[in-house]
Amino acid sequence: MSVIENPWKNFDDFDPAFFAGRDSEPPQWPIKLWKVPVTSPYFHKAHLLVAADCSAFSYVNFHAAYAAGKVPLICCPATDFDITSRLGDILKHNDVRSVTVVQMESPCCRDLKEYVRQAVVYSHLPVPVQIATVFIPGEDLEEDEEFTARATVRLHREKSGADK
Repeated sequence: MSVIENPWKNFDDFDPAFFAGRDSEPPQWPIKLWKVPVTSPYFHKAHLLVAADCSAFSYVNFHAAYAAGKVPLICCPATDFDITSRLGDILKHNDVRSVTVVQMESPCCRDLKEYVRQAVVYSHLPVPVQIATVFIPGEDLEEDEEFTARATVRLHREKSGADK
């Protein structure tokens, strides 16, 4: 097996603050985990966000709460394959500062945090991992009810004749 050298290992002029204060546009493209290159300058000294594909669409404040200042990588544990080794290679060959995982409460996301933890073990690096879960109980709420600090998301159902 060949070792991939990180061509940006000494790329010390790169400033992750470049991403701070930007709108919801991602700092890189592509953002799908299986499509991103293993080594890239946007991973240098980066804080990664590994999010379930549907999480950003399920939580209205997703970008402000999780994506600001981070390099986003999205994946679906139910349909994407090789999440652990792909992320492990990215961690191993780049100077990544931390990983934030955002998963859904749904059964298809159950293994995402474990895939990320295994990737950190695979990389042999002490990368801190933070886990956040987006909950969708689908219950009726008043419009002025605040979201909790755990980023609980609740869907508002419209009351219609079909609900009665």
